[in-house]
Amino acid sequence: MKTSTCNSLLLLIILILGLNLNAQTLCPVIPAPFYESFNNGTEPLCWENLSSDPSTSPDNFWIFNDQGDYGAANNGKVAGEFAKSDGSNPNPDSMILISPEIDLSQLTTPYLSFEWFSNNTDFPGDNTPLIIDVFDGTTWTNLDTLKGDSSDWIFVNYDLNAFMNQTIQVRFMVNQTLTTNQPIYNDILLDEVRIDDCISSTGQDGSIDVCFDVGSINLNGNIIVKPNGGGYWAFPYHSGFLTQDSILNVSILIPGTYEAYYVERLVCYDTTVAILNVLDYNSSGTAVNDYAVCEGEVFPLFDLLLGNVDLNGTWFDYAGDPLNGSMTAAPSIPGYYGYTYVVSNSLCPNDSTAVGVSVMECGWWPDVSIDKNDFVNISVVPNPASNHLKIINSSNTSALKIEMLDMNGRIVLSENKALSTAEEVTLMIDHLEKGIYTLRVFNNEEQNVYKIVKQ
Repeated sequence: MKTSTCNSLLLLIILILGLNLNAQTLCPVIPAPFYESFNNGTEPLCWENLSSDPSTSPDNFWIFNDQGDYGAANNGKVAGEFAKSDGSNPNPDSMILISPEIDLSQLTTPYLSFEWFSNNTDFPGDNTPLIIDVFDGTTWTNLDTLKGDSSDWIFVNYDLNAFMNQTIQVRFMVNQTLTTNQPIYNDILLDEVRIDDCISSTGQDGSIDVCFDVGSINLNGNIIVKPNGGGYWAFPYHSGFLTQDSILNVSILIPGTYEAYYVERLVCYDTTVAILNVLDYNSSGTAVNDYAVCEGEVFPLFDLLLGNVDLNGTWFDYAGDPLNGSMTAAPSIPGYYGYTYVVSNSLCPNDSTAVGVSVMECGWWPDVSIDKNDFVNISVVPNPASNHLKIINSSNTSALKIEMLDMNGRIVLSENKALSTAEEVTLMIDHLEKGIYTLRVFNNEEQNVYKIVKQ
């Protein structure tokens, strides 16, 4: 009696609205566009849910409020948001879900689309098929038979142009007798069924330049023009870098060019491309530990930097004034002076390195002999030096010895072997710290003193 009352009420509503009526089911023919989300946790109105198994077990029919088991349990959605074909025992050879009648006459490019899920993690590859058929009022036509494993929902669509201007029904059928092992391990899930026009969208590709150390960017921040706004972002380079649907962690990327995709899945695919130019910053390098020069000495500022240095920056002196070029003269007053090298970046922050220079009073160091003319013919090369010094004795003086002292007067290097006339000796100084040293070339009677700059 209750069922009869409900059907009468439904019929009355249909007559009032003037809808076409399916005489067998008392359900209206629904004009496309058509959409079913299965979000109510119950069997949708006017869908047919059939089974070849004569028993009344609910596992032999499509279910609308169950999460899924085994490989289907972690499908990314919650129970009540999709239809489920439960792998069961006994195993029906037909578990069928049929849509209402849908009129395609208002569509010009009719398409069918839906999402489905299949993932047999216990016996991969042993899959229950999902069979998709279309009924035109006379004949069932097979569109596809889907099988496979995936940890994600899979979107598929089909051209319905062959059914233009007709009224159709769509059948989703599984056959659980076709698995080698028990079908309980392979639930089939169904969602987002649409029948609508496949229309090219107005999505427009775009690009953006970002610094690699910007942190994260929101891909929804006007990089592209979205088609319809019902899609999702994908970052094929590394899906784990994309969080909260549209937030991309740029700081993990190395500088370069990447592509992110906005994928629209409303009946038809539409992919809009966002090109990401991740820029490196121009580096000002790192400072050397110690650097010493004599008062008034001209020296190259780039000798104060190490590492990857961009040469297009600007030097600033100890007073904060920009310098014209990278060669400068040390102040005339001994002391410690700071210089700063700044490199500009268009998107990344400017990079700067502060360096220090010790300016020493060197005027009391003679560069030639202070005693006999014989010492004039002794030369020391190269100066400044990095790895070694050569002391060349072209004088008539023999039995010369060599000492090298640091700024505190400590002997850091000596050559006790007598340097004879017309000889030369090589001193390795690569192990010494950078700075200014005193070199003594002497015998028991006289000496020459030289200022040596170790770079």
